[in-house]
Amino acid sequence: MLIKQTTSAFFSQLDELIRSENDGKSSSASVLAKLGTPCASVAIMEDGVISSHCFSAGLENTETVFQACSISKPTFAVALLKLVDEGKITLDTRIGDVLPQDVLNALTKDTSAAESSAVKGITISQLLSHTSGLSQGGFPGYSVLDDSRIPTLREVLSGANPVNTLDVHLQGFPGQSYSYSGGGFAVLQLVFETITKKDFATAMHDILLGPLGMTRSSFHPLPTQEKNAAKCHWNGYTPCEDAQRVNPEQAAAGLWTTPSDLLKLVRAVQQSLQRSDNTGFLRQETAKSMLTVVKSDVALSWFIPGDLKTVFSHGGSNWPGFRTYVAGYADLPGAAKVKIPENCGISIMTNAVEGDIVVWKLLQAIAYLKKWPEIPLPLGYTRVLPFRAHRGETGTQWKRWLGKWTCGEKGWSIEANESGNPTIRYGQLSPFPLVSAAMSATIRDGKTQATNLMVSGLDVLVYFCEDDTIEIVKGRGQQTTKLTRA
Repeated sequence: MLIKQTTSAFFSQLDELIRSENDGKSSSASVLAKLGTPCASVAIMEDGVISSHCFSAGLENTETVFQACSISKPTFAVALLKLVDEGKITLDTRIGDVLPQDVLNALTKDTSAAESSAVKGITISQLLSHTSGLSQGGFPGYSVLDDSRIPTLREVLSGANPVNTLDVHLQGFPGQSYSYSGGGFAVLQLVFETITKKDFATAMHDILLGPLGMTRSSFHPLPTQEKNAAKCHWNGYTPCEDAQRVNPEQAAAGLWTTPSDLLKLVRAVQQSLQRSDNTGFLRQETAKSMLTVVKSDVALSWFIPGDLKTVFSHGGSNWPGFRTYVAGYADLPGAAKVKIPENCGISIMTNAVEGDIVVWKLLQAIAYLKKWPEIPLPLGYTRVLPFRAHRGETGTQWKRWLGKWTCGEKGWSIEANESGNPTIRYGQLSPFPLVSAAMSATIRDGKTQATNLMVSGLDVLVYFCEDDTIEIVKGRGQQTTKLTRA
């Protein structure tokens, strides 16, 4: 298998970019800790070759396992679609035809005849695409600190003691709209166990993890003998009371893995798409079906965000402190005519509640350094602003936007300082220097943004738009101000 786990020239570049956030005065691990996580394990894949690096203030390394959180879902989906290729189930199979009667009884308890019929008619495709109408978005897991009994998955469906979530039930019309449903994947887990006649973790190893060489991956609860596992933190410094929690909802949130192993999964999907002779892990048409948008940028478990349709991805967030993401580039159904890096991908895993900030900064920075297309923001994510690039990289494109601007309230201006470098002024304040944003060029409506700059010292991004406007994005993308020429 093509795996490299050494500190390459690229990771030295990434390290330098991270450290430049504090003018190179702090280690990259210190910068990331201040941003929210004590550890960020990173893997990239280029031309099918995977390399990895771990930025850590502790003892973590590239072999440290993290909870993959909701990345468990697309991982499971690939295994389930292997069963489709083997003729053991179809995407149109109705759960009423395959689930054990006691599970159907739990899902239809105290329902009308119409509701019961609708539940039984839910298809595998609807469950995978989060269009089943079933409830329960996510699961907080269960503490390992006390002796409380961890419920079975069947008990989770009922929502009764000792379960810490509501029952899984029909709350919308099957197939009508997108609604993220971990509850749907709990049902799929039971479908999978019924078909394979094995416990879920064993079946996943036999069907997917073993064949793909994902040697640091498992859906079993973390064994006591595993000494190289990340421990949850609230931020970059403070450990959580629970080092990790247990999820009986394994298909939805139970995978332990590394970024390198996740990219082995991405590589298998990419190869399945490319091989018309069906020698990939999945048949080519099955892989295409899996990555065809059903509704709202969601395919069969994978997200296909943005207008370009060049990236399939999924994020994860497990309570209390794992935040993760994986993305692969591919020529997907409906993709725009842009250059797509072949057999390339990125995976990042962190162990803190605030880890999303670091995840998104790193995703943007890696694509920027590799000159790959941007990783689009999927549904449900708040935009995180990028790292600042080196001061000498602003170029000259920004000069087209020199002059006075307005948002209808206070005035703004884009100016050049005494050294000829760009600055931005708001109202009567002194001008702030602008530096390059460590992010790939943004494409909107088929046009590439001229340039994107960050305000030095502030968490503010400035888009210089091709329609001769400027957009000011503040903080975590919660507020955007559009400027026009004064």
